[in-house]
Amino acid sequence: MRMLTLNCHSLLDYDSDKQIQEIVDQIVREEIDVLSLQEANQSQFESAIAEDELESLGYKEPAEGNAIIKKDNFAYRLSRALKKVKLDFKWSWNSAYGETNGLEWGVALFSRLCLTNVHSTLISSSDFTGNLTKRCVLLAQLSDEMKTVVAAVHFNGENSFEFRREWSNLMETIAGLGLSKRPVYLLGNFNVDAEVDTGSYTLMCQEFEDTYCSAISKGDGMTVRGKLDGWDDSGISERLDYILTNAQNEVSYSRICFDGNIGPRISNHAGVLIEVSDDSETCSA
Repeated sequence: MRMLTLNCHSLLDYDSDKQIQEIVDQIVREEIDVLSLQEANQSQFESAIAEDELESLGYKEPAEGNAIIKKDNFAYRLSRALKKVKLDFKWSWNSAYGETNGLEWGVALFSRLCLTNVHSTLISSSDFTGNLTKRCVLLAQLSDEMKTVVAAVHFNGENSFEFRREWSNLMETIAGLGLSKRPVYLLGNFNVDAEVDTGSYTLMCQEFEDTYCSAISKGDGMTVRGKLDGWDDSGISERLDYILTNAQNEVSYSRICFDGNIGPRISNHAGVLIEVSDDSETCSA
């Protein structure tokens, strides 16, 4: 199974049509099975898409039922592009952060397998829509034999206290939904640098394995090079994006894409692509 995560920073500094085309090309070329997107945005005041059209594109609404998909929604536009090349993906989206710059900031999941038990849950201390520190996680089960759980995440990792709160809330959510004994993959932007914020990184690795570390083949893993909004430009590359798991599957490789070297740079973050075996899907204790 191949999984890709990307903070796409959509509808902001990059040509969204080009972003979508490059993502589609990557999915086709690498035969991606699961895709997690962060900052898959939409405009606040665009018109909504009809439910029947969304269903025809494989959309699965979160159980909480509060997602309204707008006409320029990045995930919706990607689903249409995938349909044009005859790729049948199931997908879900929900607003995950606050509203600013006229945008609703969202997370999305795409899967070749059916998505079931889809949920969007608040993990931050703030639930105020206008606050960018608001965070929701989108998670779902796949229709494979082990009912693997995948989650699109975007943490407030730059604030270590808030990160710990969000992490704890996510662990409680997974346990509360009865999913903690399933193979779980957390894909996204954690905003935690393993080399700097060792406390938060250690917390992550107490219950989950960093697939970059366990991969048989890997590069430097750096997903950010240069200045980010709200961050000082240290001039040092950072590894802020991860795919974590509690499963025992062998990770064949972990590599970076969309970094300007391996594929064009289409966001202020590079993507992380992994391949895991499908033959040993048992969870650790």
